[in-house]
Amino acid sequence: METFLFTSESVNEGHPDKLCDQISDAVLDACLTQDPDSKVACETCTKTNMVMVFGEITTKANVDYEKIVRDTCRTIGFVSDDVGLDADNCKVLVNIEQQSPDIAQGVHGHFSKRPEEIGAGDQGHMFGYATDETPELMPLTHVLATKLGAKLTEVRKNGTCAWLRPDGKTQVTIEYFNDKGAMVPIRVHTVLISTQHDETVTNDEIAADLKEHVIKPVIPEK
Repeated sequence: METFLFTSESVNEGHPDKLCDQISDAVLDACLTQDPDSKVACETCTKTNMVMVFGEITTKANVDYEKIVRDTCRTIGFVSDDVGLDADNCKVLVNIEQQSPDIAQGVHGHFSKRPEEIGAGDQGHMFGYATDETPELMPLTHVLATKLGAKLTEVRKNGTCAWLRPDGKTQVTIEYFNDKGAMVPIRVHTVLISTQHDETVTNDEIAADLKEHVIKPVIPEK
């Protein structure tokens, strides 16, 4: 029987990559809520106790970018220096400009141009495919990694594992059987959870809590 291992990874809401994504998304949502015709190219970066939002935005919306940054950080759980970011006291840098004339010429004109004549600026397109491996129509590795991340956030916010901090990452490896081209999952081979935590908890406590409150509720025995 021919088998192989496949791994998927998921990052939690407090991971720097995800934090930045959520801030940029919140800026976009704020612009579109007030002005559905907004053109937003917003980037976010973060380092210890600092967040910077920059890019090119053309909108009629009146947006408080700094408030969006602080509200997003606070909602995630970054509320003190000891977790690496304090939403109320961190440094927030905002450098937003109007879109350049060249880009604006290509992406505007939705009232006067046909849809196929309107450009999208320098944007990427992500694509994928559905699989009947799970009810979610996604690979089982991805589904389990994402559910583990969601459970990790849940037990942090409801106090079950009070030692948890916002940043975290989950990874699941599954052994598959190649059945004439159909990839059939056999078993979960490896579960990896990397998470931010306070200094008072031991490795043994971390392992026991994660197994009991995160892994067991998500990963079935069979």
